Amino acid sequence: MKRSVWAEIISATLYAALAASSASCTWMPETEEGNRDDARLVFRFATTKADSALDTNQFILKVQQSGAETPVYEGAYGARPAELPVPAGTYTVSVMSRRFETPDFEAPLYGDEKVVIARSGETLSVRFLCTQRNSGVRLDFSEQFTARYPGKLILRQDQGSLEYDYGEHRTAWLFPGATRFCYSDGQTDNELFRRTLEAGEIRRISLDATRSEAGSSFSIELDTTATLREERIVIGEEAGGDGLSMATAFSVPELAASDCAGDTVWVWGYVVGTIVAEGTVDFTCDTASAGNNLAIAASPYIRDPAACAGIYLSKAAHKSVLNLNDPANKEAVFHRKLYVQGKSYTYKKFPAVTNLCDYRLE
Repeated sequence: MKRSVWAEIISATLYAALAASSASCTWMPETEEGNRDDARLVFRFATTKADSALDTNQFILKVQQSGAETPVYEGAYGARPAELPVPAGTYTVSVMSRRFETPDFEAPLYGDEKVVIARSGETLSVRFLCTQRNSGVRLDFSEQFTARYPGKLILRQDQGSLEYDYGEHRTAWLFPGATRFCYSDGQTDNELFRRTLEAGEIRRISLDATRSEAGSSFSIELDTTATLREERIVIGEEAGGDGLSMATAFSVPELAASDCAGDTVWVWGYVVGTIVAEGTVDFTCDTASAGNNLAIAASPYIRDPAACAGIYLSKAAHKSVLNLNDPANKEAVFHRKLYVQGKSYTYKKFPAVTNLCDYRLE
Protein backbone atom coordinates (compact mmCIF):
# COMPACT_ATOMS: atom_id res chain seq x y z
CA MET A 1 0.00 0.00 0.00
CA LYS A 2 1.33 3.43 -0.81
CA ARG A 3 0.14 6.84 0.29
CA SER A 4 1.57 10.21 -0.59
CA VAL A 5 1.73 13.57 1.13
CA TRP A 6 1.52 15.81 -1.92
CA ALA A 7 3.02 19.21 -2.41
CA GLU A 8 5.23 21.16 -4.73
CA ILE A 9 8.50 22.88 -4.08
CA ILE A 10 8.21 26.65 -4.39
CA SER A 11 11.43 28.64 -4.10
CA ALA A 12 12.10 32.35 -4.25
CA THR A 13 14.73 34.19 -6.30
CA LEU A 14 17.98 33.56 -4.47
CA TYR A 15 19.92 36.57 -3.26
CA ALA A 16 22.94 34.46 -2.31
CA ALA A 17 24.10 30.92 -2.89
CA LEU A 18 22.88 28.43 -0.32
CA ALA A 19 25.53 27.34 2.16
CA ALA A 20 26.36 23.66 2.06
CA SER A 21 25.27 21.68 5.08
CA SER A 22 27.33 18.99 6.71
CA ALA A 23 27.30 15.65 4.91
CA SER A 24 27.40 13.77 8.19
CA CYS A 25 24.18 12.21 9.34
CA THR A 26 22.47 10.20 12.01
CA TRP A 27 20.50 7.14 10.91
CA MET A 28 19.57 4.34 13.26
CA PRO A 29 17.30 1.63 11.86
CA GLU A 30 17.11 -1.49 14.03
CA THR A 31 18.76 -3.53 11.28
CA GLU A 32 20.33 -2.65 7.96
CA GLU A 33 17.12 -3.43 6.10
CA GLY A 34 14.65 -2.69 8.88
CA ASN A 35 12.05 -4.96 10.41
CA ARG A 36 9.27 -6.54 8.42
CA ASP A 37 6.66 -4.58 10.38
CA ASP A 38 8.41 -1.26 9.87
CA ALA A 39 6.92 1.54 7.83
CA ARG A 40 9.11 2.97 5.08
CA LEU A 41 9.55 6.65 4.33
CA VAL A 42 10.47 7.86 0.85
CA PHE A 43 11.54 11.47 0.23
CA ARG A 44 11.82 12.95 -3.24
CA PHE A 45 12.37 16.36 -4.76
CA ALA A 46 14.74 17.78 -7.34
CA THR A 47 15.46 21.16 -8.92
CA THR A 48 14.90 22.24 -12.48
CA LYS A 49 17.89 23.04 -14.66
CA ALA A 50 16.83 26.70 -14.55
CA ASP A 51 17.61 26.90 -10.86
CA SER A 52 21.02 25.30 -10.58
CA ALA A 53 21.90 27.43 -7.52
CA LEU A 54 19.40 25.46 -5.42
CA ASP A 55 21.15 22.19 -4.55
CA THR A 56 18.60 20.07 -2.72
CA ASN A 57 21.21 17.40 -1.95
CA GLN A 58 22.71 19.85 0.53
CA PHE A 59 19.41 20.41 2.36
CA ILE A 60 19.30 19.07 5.91
CA LEU A 61 16.74 16.29 6.27
CA LYS A 62 15.52 15.47 9.78
CA VAL A 63 13.13 12.67 10.79
CA GLN A 64 12.07 12.77 14.44
CA GLN A 65 9.64 10.32 16.03
CA SER A 66 7.18 11.87 18.46
CA GLY A 67 8.43 11.51 22.02
CA ALA A 68 11.93 10.34 21.03
CA GLU A 69 15.06 12.25 22.01
CA THR A 70 17.26 11.14 19.10
CA PRO A 71 16.27 11.66 15.45
CA VAL A 72 15.84 8.59 13.29
CA TYR A 73 17.74 10.47 10.60
CA GLU A 74 19.47 13.84 10.53
CA GLY A 75 21.86 14.76 7.78
CA ALA A 76 22.29 15.74 4.15
CA TYR A 77 19.26 15.05 1.99
CA GLY A 78 21.54 13.61 -0.70
CA ALA A 79 22.94 11.04 1.75
CA ARG A 80 19.55 9.63 2.76
CA PRO A 81 18.73 5.96 2.10
CA ALA A 82 16.37 5.31 -0.81
CA GLU A 83 13.81 4.01 1.70
CA LEU A 84 14.05 4.79 5.39
CA PRO A 85 12.59 1.99 7.56
CA VAL A 86 11.00 3.33 10.74
CA PRO A 87 8.77 1.86 13.45
CA ALA A 88 5.10 2.70 13.03
CA GLY A 89 4.28 6.01 14.68
CA THR A 90 3.99 9.77 14.29
CA TYR A 91 6.97 11.66 12.87
CA THR A 92 7.99 15.24 12.32
CA VAL A 93 9.89 15.45 9.04
CA SER A 94 11.65 18.54 7.76
CA VAL A 95 14.07 19.75 5.13
CA MET A 96 16.03 22.98 5.56
CA SER A 97 18.56 24.57 3.24
CA ARG A 98 20.85 25.54 6.13
CA ARG A 99 21.07 25.75 9.88
CA PHE A 100 19.66 29.12 10.93
CA GLU A 101 19.86 29.69 14.67
CA THR A 102 20.55 33.42 14.95
CA PRO A 103 20.10 36.48 12.69
CA ASP A 104 22.87 36.71 10.10
CA PHE A 105 23.84 38.26 6.77
CA GLU A 106 23.35 36.50 3.43
CA ALA A 107 21.57 33.57 5.06
CA PRO A 108 18.24 32.91 3.29
CA LEU A 109 16.50 29.83 4.64
CA TYR A 110 14.27 27.59 2.53
CA GLY A 111 12.45 24.56 3.82
CA ASP A 112 9.34 22.83 5.08
CA GLU A 113 8.21 20.83 8.10
CA LYS A 114 5.23 18.55 8.47
CA VAL A 115 3.86 15.80 10.68
CA VAL A 116 3.14 12.41 9.11
CA ILE A 117 1.73 9.13 10.43
CA ALA A 118 3.65 6.02 9.35
CA ARG A 119 1.67 2.78 9.54
CA SER A 120 3.12 -0.70 9.86
CA GLY A 121 4.07 -2.27 6.52
CA GLU A 122 3.26 0.89 4.59
CA THR A 123 5.44 2.93 2.23
CA LEU A 124 4.78 6.64 2.75
CA SER A 125 6.05 9.03 0.08
CA VAL A 126 6.64 12.52 1.45
CA ARG A 127 6.99 15.64 -0.68
CA PHE A 128 7.75 19.07 0.66
CA LEU A 129 6.47 22.58 0.02
CA CYS A 130 9.73 24.48 0.43
CA THR A 131 9.33 28.22 0.84
CA GLN A 132 11.48 30.97 2.27
CA ARG A 133 11.24 30.56 6.03
CA ASN A 134 13.02 33.68 7.26
CA SER A 135 12.80 37.42 6.55
CA GLY A 136 15.22 39.75 4.82
CA VAL A 137 15.92 43.40 5.68
CA ARG A 138 17.95 45.97 3.77
CA LEU A 139 18.57 49.39 5.27
CA ASP A 140 19.54 52.64 3.54
CA PHE A 141 20.65 55.72 5.47
CA SER A 142 20.56 59.39 4.47
CA GLU A 143 23.41 61.77 5.26
CA GLN A 144 21.18 63.54 7.76
CA PHE A 145 20.53 60.30 9.58
CA THR A 146 24.19 59.23 9.84
CA ALA A 147 25.16 62.75 10.96
CA ARG A 148 22.51 62.75 13.68
CA TYR A 149 23.14 59.15 14.71
CA PRO A 150 26.89 58.55 14.14
CA GLY A 151 26.95 55.10 15.77
CA LYS A 152 25.29 52.01 14.31
CA LEU A 153 22.01 50.13 14.32
CA ILE A 154 21.37 46.85 16.10
CA LEU A 155 18.51 44.61 14.98
CA ARG A 156 17.21 42.80 18.05
CA GLN A 157 14.96 39.74 18.27
CA ASP A 158 14.29 37.17 20.96
CA GLN A 159 16.48 34.72 19.01
CA GLY A 160 19.48 37.07 18.88
CA SER A 161 20.84 40.39 17.62
CA LEU A 162 22.67 41.60 14.53
CA GLU A 163 24.77 44.75 14.16
CA TYR A 164 24.04 46.72 11.00
CA ASP A 165 26.77 49.22 10.09
CA TYR A 166 25.90 52.20 7.91
CA GLY A 167 28.22 50.94 5.17
CA GLU A 168 26.55 47.53 5.06
CA HIS A 169 25.19 46.46 1.65
CA ARG A 170 24.28 42.86 2.39
CA THR A 171 20.79 41.59 3.24
CA ALA A 172 20.20 40.89 6.92
CA TRP A 173 18.21 37.70 7.48
CA LEU A 174 16.05 37.45 10.58
CA PHE A 175 13.32 35.32 12.08
CA PRO A 176 9.70 36.19 11.30
CA GLY A 177 8.15 38.16 14.13
CA ALA A 178 8.79 41.22 16.25
CA THR A 179 12.04 43.07 15.53
CA ARG A 180 13.42 46.09 17.38
CA PHE A 181 15.60 48.52 15.45
CA CYS A 182 17.93 50.10 18.01
CA TYR A 183 20.57 52.82 17.77
CA SER A 184 23.84 52.26 19.64
CA ASP A 185 26.45 54.93 20.32
CA GLY A 186 28.82 52.32 21.73
CA GLN A 187 27.64 52.74 25.32
CA THR A 188 23.84 52.76 25.35
CA ASP A 189 21.05 51.44 23.14
CA ASN A 190 17.91 53.35 22.24
CA GLU A 191 15.01 51.72 20.40
CA LEU A 192 14.07 53.77 17.33
CA PHE A 193 11.16 51.71 16.02
CA ARG A 194 9.72 48.22 15.73
CA ARG A 195 8.51 46.13 12.84
CA THR A 196 6.82 42.72 12.61
CA LEU A 197 8.51 40.74 9.86
CA GLU A 198 6.87 38.01 7.81
CA ALA A 199 8.40 34.88 6.32
CA GLY A 200 9.05 35.11 2.60
CA GLU A 201 9.64 38.84 2.39
CA ILE A 202 12.50 41.27 2.01
CA ARG A 203 11.91 44.74 3.36
CA ARG A 204 13.91 47.72 2.22
CA ILE A 205 13.78 50.50 4.79
CA SER A 206 15.25 53.96 4.16
CA LEU A 207 16.09 56.00 7.25
CA ASP A 208 16.26 59.78 7.29
CA ALA A 209 16.52 62.41 10.05
CA THR A 210 15.23 65.94 10.38
CA ARG A 211 17.58 68.79 9.53
CA SER A 212 16.80 70.53 12.80
CA GLU A 213 19.51 70.38 15.44
CA ALA A 214 16.90 70.06 18.15
CA GLY A 215 15.14 66.85 19.02
CA SER A 216 15.79 63.36 17.73
CA SER A 217 13.02 62.68 15.25
CA PHE A 218 13.53 60.59 12.12
CA SER A 219 11.44 59.22 9.28
CA ILE A 220 11.04 55.71 7.89
CA GLU A 221 10.22 54.90 4.28
CA LEU A 222 9.16 51.37 3.36
CA ASP A 223 9.87 50.37 -0.21
CA THR A 224 7.17 47.81 -0.92
CA THR A 225 8.67 47.02 -4.32
CA ALA A 226 11.53 45.33 -2.47
CA THR A 227 9.24 42.57 -1.26
CA LEU A 228 10.74 39.35 -2.48
CA ARG A 229 9.13 37.93 -5.59
CA GLU A 230 8.81 34.20 -5.77
CA GLU A 231 9.58 31.94 -8.66
CA ARG A 232 7.58 28.77 -8.94
CA ILE A 233 9.51 25.53 -9.64
CA VAL A 234 7.77 22.25 -10.35
CA ILE A 235 9.61 19.46 -8.58
CA GLY A 236 9.36 15.71 -8.45
CA GLU A 237 9.19 12.65 -10.63
CA GLU A 238 5.98 10.91 -9.57
CA ALA A 239 2.41 11.53 -10.69
CA GLY A 240 0.29 13.81 -8.56
CA GLY A 241 -2.90 13.35 -6.58
CA ASP A 242 -6.00 11.80 -8.11
CA GLY A 243 -8.48 14.22 -6.52
CA LEU A 244 -10.60 11.38 -5.16
CA SER A 245 -10.07 12.15 -1.48
CA MET A 246 -8.76 14.89 0.76
CA ALA A 247 -5.54 12.88 1.31
CA THR A 248 -4.94 12.73 -2.47
CA ALA A 249 -6.39 16.13 -3.39
CA PHE A 250 -5.27 17.81 -6.60
CA SER A 251 -2.79 20.66 -6.24
CA VAL A 252 -3.50 23.76 -8.34
CA PRO A 253 -1.17 22.70 -11.21
CA GLU A 254 -2.66 19.18 -11.13
CA LEU A 255 -6.18 20.56 -11.37
CA ALA A 256 -5.16 22.73 -14.32
CA ALA A 257 -3.58 19.75 -16.10
CA SER A 258 -6.39 17.29 -15.37
CA ASP A 259 -9.18 16.29 -17.73
CA CYS A 260 -11.95 16.15 -15.15
CA ALA A 261 -14.44 18.86 -16.15
CA GLY A 262 -17.77 18.14 -14.46
CA ASP A 263 -16.30 15.58 -12.05
CA THR A 264 -16.45 15.95 -8.28
CA VAL A 265 -12.89 16.30 -7.01
CA TRP A 266 -10.84 17.40 -4.00
CA VAL A 267 -8.41 20.30 -4.50
CA TRP A 268 -6.06 22.06 -2.10
CA GLY A 269 -4.33 25.45 -2.14
CA TYR A 270 -3.55 28.54 -0.10
CA VAL A 271 -6.08 31.38 -0.26
CA VAL A 272 -4.21 34.23 -1.99
CA GLY A 273 -6.98 36.51 -3.24
CA THR A 274 -10.10 36.69 -5.40
CA ILE A 275 -10.74 36.47 -9.14
CA VAL A 276 -12.02 39.79 -10.51
CA ALA A 277 -11.92 39.22 -14.28
CA GLU A 278 -10.62 36.84 -16.89
CA GLY A 279 -7.01 36.10 -16.01
CA THR A 280 -7.00 38.70 -13.22
CA VAL A 281 -6.61 38.13 -9.47
CA ASP A 282 -6.94 40.73 -6.72
CA PHE A 283 -4.27 39.66 -4.23
CA THR A 284 -5.48 42.20 -1.65
CA CYS A 285 -9.11 41.00 -1.57
CA ASP A 286 -10.41 44.59 -1.58
CA THR A 287 -12.92 44.26 -4.42
CA ALA A 288 -16.62 43.43 -4.24
CA SER A 289 -16.06 40.09 -5.97
CA ALA A 290 -14.42 38.89 -2.75
CA GLY A 291 -17.90 37.84 -1.71
CA ASN A 292 -18.41 35.06 -4.25
CA ASN A 293 -15.05 33.42 -4.98
CA LEU A 294 -11.56 32.66 -3.75
CA ALA A 295 -8.27 32.37 -5.62
CA ILE A 296 -5.94 29.63 -4.39
CA ALA A 297 -2.32 28.79 -5.20
CA ALA A 298 0.40 26.35 -4.16
CA SER A 299 2.02 28.92 -1.86
CA PRO A 300 0.56 31.77 0.22
CA TYR A 301 3.13 34.13 -1.33
CA ILE A 302 2.34 33.54 -5.01
CA ARG A 303 1.34 36.69 -6.92
CA ASP A 304 1.10 35.24 -10.42
CA PRO A 305 -2.50 34.80 -11.69
CA ALA A 306 -1.32 32.03 -14.04
CA ALA A 307 -0.44 29.94 -10.97
CA CYS A 308 -3.91 30.27 -9.42
CA ALA A 309 -7.20 28.36 -9.46
CA GLY A 310 -10.66 29.53 -8.41
CA ILE A 311 -13.16 28.41 -5.80
CA TYR A 312 -16.66 29.65 -6.65
CA LEU A 313 -18.87 30.08 -3.57
CA SER A 314 -22.24 29.14 -5.01
CA LYS A 315 -23.88 28.19 -1.71
CA ALA A 316 -24.97 30.69 0.95
CA ALA A 317 -23.60 28.50 3.75
CA HIS A 318 -20.12 28.62 2.26
CA LYS A 319 -20.29 32.31 1.41
CA SER A 320 -21.10 33.13 5.02
CA VAL A 321 -17.88 31.58 6.34
CA LEU A 322 -15.44 31.91 3.40
CA ASN A 323 -16.25 35.20 1.64
CA LEU A 324 -13.45 37.72 2.08
CA ASN A 325 -15.70 40.78 2.14
CA ASP A 326 -16.34 40.01 5.80
CA PRO A 327 -13.32 41.30 7.82
CA ALA A 328 -13.64 38.43 10.30
CA ASN A 329 -13.65 35.89 7.48
CA LYS A 330 -10.69 37.57 5.80
CA GLU A 331 -8.67 37.33 8.99
CA ALA A 332 -9.61 33.67 9.43
CA VAL A 333 -9.21 32.53 5.80
CA PHE A 334 -6.69 34.72 3.97
CA HIS A 335 -3.36 32.89 3.36
CA ARG A 336 -4.71 29.72 5.05
CA LYS A 337 -4.43 26.28 3.44
CA LEU A 338 -7.83 25.21 2.13
CA TYR A 339 -9.10 21.81 0.98
CA VAL A 340 -12.36 21.82 -0.98
CA GLN A 341 -14.51 19.16 -2.60
CA GLY A 342 -16.72 20.21 -5.47
CA LYS A 343 -17.40 20.07 -9.20
CA SER A 344 -14.50 20.90 -11.51
CA TYR A 345 -15.17 23.59 -14.12
CA THR A 346 -13.73 26.78 -15.61
CA TYR A 347 -14.41 30.17 -14.00
CA LYS A 348 -13.29 33.31 -15.87
CA LYS A 349 -10.67 31.21 -17.69
CA PHE A 350 -9.29 29.83 -14.42
CA PRO A 351 -9.41 26.13 -13.51
CA ALA A 352 -11.93 26.13 -10.69
CA VAL A 353 -14.25 24.22 -8.38
CA THR A 354 -17.91 25.07 -7.70
CA ASN A 355 -20.90 23.53 -5.89
CA LEU A 356 -18.80 22.73 -2.83
CA CYS A 357 -19.68 19.53 -0.99
CA ASP A 358 -17.08 19.85 1.75
CA TYR A 359 -14.13 21.98 2.80
CA ARG A 360 -11.38 22.03 5.41
CA LEU A 361 -9.14 24.89 6.57
CA GLU A 362 -5.71 24.22 8.03
